[in-house]
Amino acid sequence: MRRRDLMTAGGGVVLAALGPRLTWAQPRPLVFAFQPQRDPASIRAAADQMAGALAPALGRPVDVLIPGAYTATVQALVAQQADVAWLSSLPFLLARRDGRARLILAEVRTDPRGQARTDYDSVFVVRADSPLRSFADLKREARRIRLAFTSQTSTSGFVFPYARFVAEGVLRKAQPPEQGFAQVSFAGGYTQALEQVLDGRADVCAVSDYTMEGPRADVYLSADKRRALRVLARTPGVPTHLIAVRGGLEPAMATRVQRALLDVSRANPKLLSDVYGASALAAVDEARHVRATVDAIERTGLPIQGLVR
Repeated sequence: MRRRDLMTAGGGVVLAALGPRLTWAQPRPLVFAFQPQRDPASIRAAADQMAGALAPALGRPVDVLIPGAYTATVQALVAQQADVAWLSSLPFLLARRDGRARLILAEVRTDPRGQARTDYDSVFVVRADSPLRSFADLKREARRIRLAFTSQTSTSGFVFPYARFVAEGVLRKAQPPEQGFAQVSFAGGYTQALEQVLDGRADVCAVSDYTMEGPRADVYLSADKRRALRVLARTPGVPTHLIAVRGGLEPAMATRVQRALLDVSRANPKLLSDVYGASALAAVDEARHVRATVDAIERTGLPIQGLVR
């Protein structure tokens, strides 16, 4: 297996291949992109193991791409430089629109009550000693609050909280969030957003519930650090992340990838959990799975291309 890193340069995508050249007799590698939900370096080991487990079932090498930004995953699918990608519903919608990407599987996550779900909550997190006790407090004090979103490409870390701010009258449709709060930042990832609150650089952040709760929260922040934080409020119904294939991938290969991923997830659930914390994968109806994200985007009044960068 070779490694590839996906980097952005001047708005484009640069693929840098590492390792020996493939000989003419070897089949073309399947390129699998993994969205950078946290520090890309921390995803690498699990992604490489996943690729190594898939290769025998697919009968071809599997190269791993770790994008430097969510948009690079979209660009890779659209430009057919990636065959498969693990990404959230917002980037998927753009990859589907511009590159005919297709959903083949969705994550199943086990919530703190032990329920298996293909959706989860977007949560607002504050320091444990914060004077803010409810969403009503957040709304009332908005113009004095320093808010950290995860990124403009994050469904749970930007689109759903933004849509709630619009629904609750904190922001108007398409209003720059900087106009509603004392300070707004985009941390770049879940861990980084939580650490901004921990370090006192932000008063509130918006992240996914599984970064604070559930069996794999340690992937994002240690238990000691999480004890210094608390969930202030939650917005339910965020579609779980999904696995998509590029437009034009042969249907037979897409089916083989789907079956191989299901087999690996059943045989080695820890490996699946190590990648992003999911407990299983499941075949779902594409339109039904992403509908809540489509609705949330419509509520924000923001164009989808402005959200995926």
